Amino acid sequence: MRYFIFTLLILASILVGCTPQNENETSTENRVHIFTFVKDTLNPGLTEATYTIEHRSDTGLIYCKDSLRFGTRLDSVVPYITYKATPGSATFFLPNDTIISTGSDTLDFTQMPIYLLVTASDMKTERWYRIDIHAHQVNPDLYVWEQLTEEIFPMQHCKTEAMYVQDQFVLYVNNGLSTTVYESKNGSSWSKASAPTGLPTACQVEDIVAHNDTLYYIDIDKEQLYLSANHIDWTATDYSTASFKPINMLMSYNQQVWCIIQDTTSKKLQLATIQEGQITPQTNIAGLDQGYLPDKFPISDFAATEFESSSERPRAMIVGGRSMNGAPINTRWNLEYVVTTDTYRLKDFTISQPSFHTLTGASVVQYGGHLIMFGGIDNDVDWNTDILYSDDEGMNWYQPDTASNQLPAEYKSRQNQSVLIHNNSLYLIGGQSNDQSFSDVYRGRLNSLQF
Repeated sequence: MRYFIFTLLILASILVGCTPQNENETSTENRVHIFTFVKDTLNPGLTEATYTIEHRSDTGLIYCKDSLRFGTRLDSVVPYITYKATPGSATFFLPNDTIISTGSDTLDFTQMPIYLLVTASDMKTERWYRIDIHAHQVNPDLYVWEQLTEEIFPMQHCKTEAMYVQDQFVLYVNNGLSTTVYESKNGSSWSKASAPTGLPTACQVEDIVAHNDTLYYIDIDKEQLYLSANHIDWTATDYSTASFKPINMLMSYNQQVWCIIQDTTSKKLQLATIQEGQITPQTNIAGLDQGYLPDKFPISDFAATEFESSSERPRAMIVGGRSMNGAPINTRWNLEYVVTTDTYRLKDFTISQPSFHTLTGASVVQYGGHLIMFGGIDNDVDWNTDILYSDDEGMNWYQPDTASNQLPAEYKSRQNQSVLIHNNSLYLIGGQSNDQSFSDVYRGRLNSLQF
């Protein structure tokens, strides 16, 4: 009997040693480790987002830093949650329902507020989280347009050019006999400014270029460069005895103002920059023979804009226009600053089958991740599509979906309108059609830039 009892004690000690030591252990860990949703191919916005978890001393917070993309449904979703340690339970508290989580529960997350209660495996330690998740209620890719002003001045046959200088909108109007200036702080209410002084009578106002609040203009007939620091008083510099002839302004680009000149000996065109009223020919431009521009480079009626390329380099695009002999052309020139060599490079981006043919009087800006072209006419005086996009820096153009970008019904097709960007909004001002001039103003905003 003594040996039998001893044997039983040995067997009992062996059995106790084989019992898992953590069989009855519990945890107080109650933090959420991951929060997301079960993948739904019909509702991809759910799992594209990253959800942030804040473990606060009072009520924790689970949220998405940016609202889910437009169109993401939240009314029938399956949340997916994991924890640092397996909890005793997790319960969702909705305004009209309470659901103990099983990992496959379909919930309506449009109800607010929503709380999550996590109970640790000790069935005592609890932690509360408030869940704050929303989807955008407006389409971020939608352009919202409105007409700010129907008429700044009475309709007449004239040319217009607008810019934003000295903290206000400024509109130049010339009817062939005189120039008038209008001013506005908001694009809606306009007032007539003092009569400008120093400009030629038949000033081609559409060729005025603004750079750092200074305005520049070239009169090809008088061979003079005009500057104004207050958009009213202009002073002229005569270039009739220079080795080149000023032809026209080009654009403001890469912290410099650019113009087009003609060498008086070779009669060829060149690019030049202007600093403190002095024109300096730019002969060291890669892609050009001795800095001379090709015959098909435009001198008027072109669209020019400065933009930042995908490689974050300052670039400029010059689209369409008229050549030296007055013929309309279809070209796209790309001017790029090469930082490593401190030089400029000009490339012909014209392709064999473009979305348009000859084009004059268009306007181009970079906005919302695209180059956007407005208006213009072709060689047959047919209107170009009112809006074109380019996603490849001007090589190819396409029409936007009218469901996302369509100008107001009051807008009429035109050329030579001014397109400005101010406070993340587009402003379309003035322009001309075949038989009339416009003095209306439209403002367009891309929703994603307003969030």
